[in-house]
Amino acid sequence: MTHILVADDHPMCATALGMAARAVDPTVTKDCVTTLAEAESLVRQHAYDLVLLDLMLPDVQGFAGLAVLRAVRPSTTIAIVSGREEPAVVAQARALGAQGFIPKSSSIDEMMDAIRNLLAGNCWVPAGSEDVPQADPRIDLAERMGTLSIAQLRVLRAIANGHQNKQIAYDLQLAEPTVKSHLSAIFRKLNVNNRTQAVLALQAFDA
Repeated sequence: MTHILVADDHPMCATALGMAARAVDPTVTKDCVTTLAEAESLVRQHAYDLVLLDLMLPDVQGFAGLAVLRAVRPSTTIAIVSGREEPAVVAQARALGAQGFIPKSSSIDEMMDAIRNLLAGNCWVPAGSEDVPQADPRIDLAERMGTLSIAQLRVLRAIANGHQNKQIAYDLQLAEPTVKSHLSAIFRKLNVNNRTQAVLALQAFDA
C-alpha cells in the first residue's frame, strides 16, 4: 500500500494532490497537515513513500522545511509543491535533495505524471526548469544547507530569531558547550565567520 504525506495549508491544492495520487494508485493512503511541525512529527513516525511539501507553510518560509525533513529522514522521497516556478527555485530544491518539484499551476494530469514518476523512484521537474547555470550561488548555498544536521538547523533558526546561546540551550535542552559546538559546525559548513553571516545565509536561503 502506498502511503503519502501532503503538507500544504491550501485546501484546494491539497485536495488536488490527493486526487492525483489516487488516480495514479487507488490504494494510496494520504495524511494531510498544514504546518512543518505536524509534518516533522509524522515523518519521524512513518516511512512515507512520498512527501509533497508546500514551500511556504505558516510556521516556516522557504527551503528550511525541506532541509528539516531531509535531515529527519534522508531516504524519504520529497517533492516541493510551490506557486514559485522560476528555474532557480527548482534548482535550489533539487540541490537540497528534493526529488521533484510540482508547480501549483499544474493540471491534474501533470500532477499525476509527477506523482507516478516519483513513486517509481524517478525525479520529476517542470519542462525547462533545468536551464540554470550550476555556478549560481543559490545552488551552492542550498547544497551547503543540506549538510546541516537537524540539531544544527534548529540552532541556526534560533540565532536567526535573535536568541543567545543560553536561551538556545534552554529551549533545545542542550548544554551550552554543545550549542557552541553546533555553531562552529554551522560556520564551517556554510563557509561563514560569525552569527550575523550565518543568519544572512539563512535569510537568503529562505527567500
